[in-house]
Amino acid sequence: MKNLEIALCDLDSNYVLKFASHLMRKANVGVHIFTAPETFYSDESDFDVAIMTEEFDEISGFRPKGMIGHKYLLTEEPGIISENVIYKYQAVNMIFDDITELKGSMNAVSKRDSNEKSKLIGVYSPINHELQLPFSMALGQAYRTGGKVLFVDLEEISIMPNLIGRNCERNLMDLLYILNTNSDDMEKSLSEYVRSFMGFDYIEPFWNPNEIGEIDEDTWDRFFEMLVKTDYDVVVVLFGRVINGFSRYLERLNKLFVLGRPGDYFKKGQENFLDYLERIQANLSVENVILPMSAGNLSDGTYQVEELLQGNLGVFVKKLVNISGRNGLEIYG
Repeated sequence: MKNLEIALCDLDSNYVLKFASHLMRKANVGVHIFTAPETFYSDESDFDVAIMTEEFDEISGFRPKGMIGHKYLLTEEPGIISENVIYKYQAVNMIFDDITELKGSMNAVSKRDSNEKSKLIGVYSPINHELQLPFSMALGQAYRTGGKVLFVDLEEISIMPNLIGRNCERNLMDLLYILNTNSDDMEKSLSEYVRSFMGFDYIEPFWNPNEIGEIDEDTWDRFFEMLVKTDYDVVVVLFGRVINGFSRYLERLNKLFVLGRPGDYFKKGQENFLDYLERIQANLSVENVILPMSAGNLSDGTYQVEELLQGNLGVFVKKLVNISGRNGLEIYG
C-alpha cells in the first residue's frame, strides 16, 4: 500500500515539530514540514493530506507544481464547526481523529512473521562523517514503512541525547549488564530501556566513552543475538570505533551502509575500509554512500534534528532505501 504523504504547514516551528514527532510515533506516514509559505509554494511534491494554517492555505492553490489531495485548516479560534477546520490547540490525538485519511495508518503493527528474524542494518563511517548519527536516525524513519524499527547507537561518544533533548535513567550499559546477569526474559528487559522519537524506538547510548571498550566479545554476541529475536522488523545499528570483535558482528548484518564524503582524503579512508571488508571476506551486502551534506547553516544557528530528518537528508535517505539492486554503488545526494 502506498505510504500516506502529509504536509504540515505552520509558522510556529516548535508547534509543527512537536506535532510531527507525535504523528510519526502514532502512524505509518511520511511527514513533510514547512515553516515558511514561500518554501511550501516552491515545493513540487504531491501530498495526500495537507494540514495548514491560513498563511499557507492562501497560497496553496497557486503552487506551480505539486498536487494536494485533502486540505485541513488549523485555526486558533475554538468552536468552529466545519469538516475541514481543526482547532490547533486541542490534544493531538483529537486532531488525529478529525483527519479521515489517518484512520488506516494509525498504530501500525509489525509486518514480520513470528518465525522470521529482525533485519539488521548497520552504518559505519570510516571518516567519522559529521552526519553519521542523523543519517542513521533518518534510516530508522525510512525503514518504518516496513514495520517497527529500533535504533541502536554504538558510538563511544554520542550526542543523541543532546539532539533530542532527552536523557533516560537507564542506558545501553545497564541493559548489557542485565543481559550478562539474567537473560531469561530479555524481551521484557529490553522494553524497559526503549524510548521513542520521530516514529522509531531507540535505546539511550553510552554515557561514558570508556564504557563501550570494556564490553567483551561474548557480551556483544549475546546482545546481537537478542536483537535479531526481538519483535522489531528492522534494527538500525550505528557502529563507533572501539567495539570489541567488530568484524564478527558484520556477519550478522543484512546490509552495511558505509558512509563517506567527497574529497581525496576522505575517499582514501573509504577505500581502505572497503579493502578491509574484502580481506576479511565479509559476507554481507555493502552500500557505499558518499554524502556531501553537512550539519551547518541550520535555522537560527541551532541544531534542529527534526528539521534535518524531514529535510534534504531525510529525502536523500528515503530515496536511498527505496533503491533496489544497487549494492556496492556510490550514491550521491
